[in-house]
Amino acid sequence: MYSELINKYNNFKYFTTDPVAVVRKCKEKTDIEIMAVVCSWLAYGNRDQIFKKCHFAYTLMNGEPYKYLMSGNWQQYKTDNNSFYRLFKFSDFYNLMNSLFKVYTEYSDLESYINYYLSKNAQADYLDALLSCLSANGIPKNKQSACKRLCLLLRWLIRDDKIVDLGIWKSLSKNKLYIPLDVHVNRVSKKLGLLKRNATDFKAVLELTENCKKYYPEDPTIMDFALFGSGFTEKVRS
Repeated sequence: MYSELINKYNNFKYFTTDPVAVVRKCKEKTDIEIMAVVCSWLAYGNRDQIFKKCHFAYTLMNGEPYKYLMSGNWQQYKTDNNSFYRLFKFSDFYNLMNSLFKVYTEYSDLESYINYYLSKNAQADYLDALLSCLSANGIPKNKQSACKRLCLLLRWLIRDDKIVDLGIWKSLSKNKLYIPLDVHVNRVSKKLGLLKRNATDFKAVLELTENCKKYYPEDPTIMDFALFGSGFTEKVRS
């Protein structure tokens, strides 16, 4: 059942209006990383609106996120309270850019920072590393919540089949990824018997990911496509 859904929905034709489609417009590693952070940050709400706002951000950065980041042009938004997207203000975009700027002024790319952080924190995971360097309204403070958008960001950058996900972080392993859990994946996972926990929090993420590892121990988040497919086709109904 799962392999059939994965084979069908791990297909870019289902993601042409997904935020990952905007990330894939970038070709250079640092551009991809920065665009992925911004697009994952924006990834809540209506899919079409998310896609439009991600494209807006791409255009705002002139299609060159790294050059834009290092230029400091984003500093003009420090006190700008106009809406960027839904509850996010332009000042929130400033904060996100500022946190990335601190990384890229010291490290060649975000992957290098993550590896440095992990080398200094033996018990940490990839999510801990992201939480340590990214700061803005919409970025969790810790791993109490599901951290869905950051888990999605990691999936994009680490899963390496290059069908939907980009897999540019070669030094990080896909078997350490977590399932991006939102209310829709929560509902589908419960119907499929993959999740029992009621709260949509990080304990639920751990439970779901461990159950997905029973089927794909080396690539648990490939199951995200099966969960997406189940919801997309309404094979699992609420």
